[in-house]
Amino acid sequence: MAEPSSTTTVESSQNLLSDGPTSRAALRARRDKRVFRTDIQALRAVAVLLVVVYHLRPNRIPGGFIGVDVFFVISGFLITSHLVREASRSGTVKLGAFWAARARRILPASLVAIAVTIALTAWVAPVTLLADLQRQALASIFYVQNWVLAADAVDYSAADNEATAFQHFWSLSVEEQFYVFWPLIVLLAVWLVTRRLTSTAHAVDPATRERNLRWMLAALFGAVVLASLAFSVSAVADGQANAYFVTTTRVWELGAGGLLALVSVRRLASVWRAVIAYLGIGLVGYSAFVLTNETPFPGLAAIPVILGTCAIIFAGSPSTDGSIDGPGRFDPWTWVSRLSVVQWIGDRSYSLYLWHFPVIVLWMMVADRKPDYLDIIAMSVISVVAGHLSYRFIEQPTRQAAFFRSSTRRSLSAAGIAMILVALMTFAYPWSTAQAAAAGDWDALATESRSLPAVGAQAVSDDTVPTFTTSEAAVTPNPLQADEDRNIAFTADECVAEGRDVDTPTCTAGDTSAATTIALVGDSHARMYSTALADMAEKQGWLLTTHLRNACPFSPVPRDSEVQKELSCTEPNAEVLDELLADPPDLVITTWSFAVTFFDDDAPGVPGADGFATYWNTLENAGIEVLVLRDVPRMDENIPDCVAEHYDDPDVCARDRDDALPGAALFAEAVAAAPDVAVADFTDVFCDDEICKPVIGNVIAYSDDHHLTDSFAVSMIPLLTDAVEDALPST
Repeated sequence: MAEPSSTTTVESSQNLLSDGPTSRAALRARRDKRVFRTDIQALRAVAVLLVVVYHLRPNRIPGGFIGVDVFFVISGFLITSHLVREASRSGTVKLGAFWAARARRILPASLVAIAVTIALTAWVAPVTLLADLQRQALASIFYVQNWVLAADAVDYSAADNEATAFQHFWSLSVEEQFYVFWPLIVLLAVWLVTRRLTSTAHAVDPATRERNLRWMLAALFGAVVLASLAFSVSAVADGQANAYFVTTTRVWELGAGGLLALVSVRRLASVWRAVIAYLGIGLVGYSAFVLTNETPFPGLAAIPVILGTCAIIFAGSPSTDGSIDGPGRFDPWTWVSRLSVVQWIGDRSYSLYLWHFPVIVLWMMVADRKPDYLDIIAMSVISVVAGHLSYRFIEQPTRQAAFFRSSTRRSLSAAGIAMILVALMTFAYPWSTAQAAAAGDWDALATESRSLPAVGAQAVSDDTVPTFTTSEAAVTPNPLQADEDRNIAFTADECVAEGRDVDTPTCTAGDTSAATTIALVGDSHARMYSTALADMAEKQGWLLTTHLRNACPFSPVPRDSEVQKELSCTEPNAEVLDELLADPPDLVITTWSFAVTFFDDDAPGVPGADGFATYWNTLENAGIEVLVLRDVPRMDENIPDCVAEHYDDPDVCARDRDDALPGAALFAEAVAAAPDVAVADFTDVFCDDEICKPVIGNVIAYSDDHHLTDSFAVSMIPLLTDAVEDALPST
């Protein structure tokens, strides 16, 4: 993370809200007295190590992601100290000079890291990932990565995307956006104070002007912090999927550091500084080891780490006379923070943050296995070396270069040109994609596969599940398009509810006056049959009505994630049940992702089984037949990515049958408790006796690791037709 230097003036962090008169000479003397904050540099080291260890071994420090929040507070504190000092001295803030300084500090190292990452990922990444890599690289270059990830978080089809080598730029994006608007607030405060003071008939001394400015800043900063904190708490409590990334839920963390920069620190006994420092360390440590990636965050859960970081910074702040009373010289935190290795890491924290994540992602991409301790050591060493080289030969030289420091225009112009040049590098991604597709002639092979007499499920016989029915490898859809080959018949915006949507929409296909009516109900695993069922309804003269809600199995028992307020399932499910009972279809077809877990209320049996049986029996008792489809096997990697890498031998991407079928106990118990429902189990369409295959009869079966492609689902129409006709009430 990129903060300004830890060298601050004594005046920058203390003169706030102080009422005593201060002479111009005293103010000037204080401003000239600079103190290097070894405690802040140590905090940087702690923060970056928390993040790095979390990314390398998340089970070791489950809340290590809070290192980013520590950085946010530090950034807010130091930037505000700088801005207030400038506004107090000159009566304004030179925005161009401020942004130019930020550009010199941040862009050289980040753009080099992005450029190297573009070059390496365009070479080693699966070709199916390159389009998303280009999007995220551009978002990182222009510091809007957090908004791209926020959009992906609320897009169900993108929510499970693997992290790219650019994902860590989300936090840098938040900071850069903060650097754009925060000085504008300082300028607003200057304008308001100047306007108010010039309206009086009396001359105003500099100390009074400065005191008024600080009070105004406290009011404005406080309003921003309270508004952002309230929004953060509300968004997290409401389970908004994008709450982690959006700037509006994070500004209060940087703003808290800004408010701290205004706090006056008078002489404070060493014992009290130690108490405050260790209270802060305790809060940060608590957050790092107690929070997990399942904790709703930021919101209320972020308050301890923010308060803890503020406490540590406050404890080490100079007093108004320039002295630091402690924590004492032999205090453990002070001793640790002054260690050369700690300061060395703190100096390089920004560059280490920039490089560690691409190193991890690229290493895992090339190794293609679960990392062992040697992998972790290698990734750590490479990250530290890359961070040091970046700091030594890029970050420091460009930051101190007189050619740029002497000219705001040169700094900003060079920054803009550099960003454009690196952005142009991202066109290596579509070039690499085109080269790979042309080399494999995938479009022609996909066309050839579609023309075969028996493809997909129709190529499966009683004794074999063929990968290919041709002598040479040829698959459909093209691996580059497989991730989009799903749910074509019913669009998400109109026909599918998401997250905490209140209502579940309905859509129809087929003959609206049909004698046979069928309802498709459930989550995205029910939805993945929608295109095939719509086709069946058109051909058979049925009426198909959908009631689909992503991530919500049709059950009255809440998922674990619903208990954590990330979803709204049970109430909408109850409303759908009422709709079905009020206007009964002949048949309800349902299934769900067997990988989900349900709230355990300590009742007998497998959690969730009784809920499914209750709904199914309710429908059956109302004269509505129920067809339950057993879930498809779940693969352990993204299938289009893997097939693109192993086009000639896609069985490399297969999974052992025993591992690919979760939820067997829940399914069996639910079916046993609802003996009248019809069941269709298509497992043998996907799996032979040993493995479950990603390509079946020349068709890529999965659009990711657990959703079917429409191409394969459509190939199952004969099987689905038999199952539906067997389940429909006899006439």
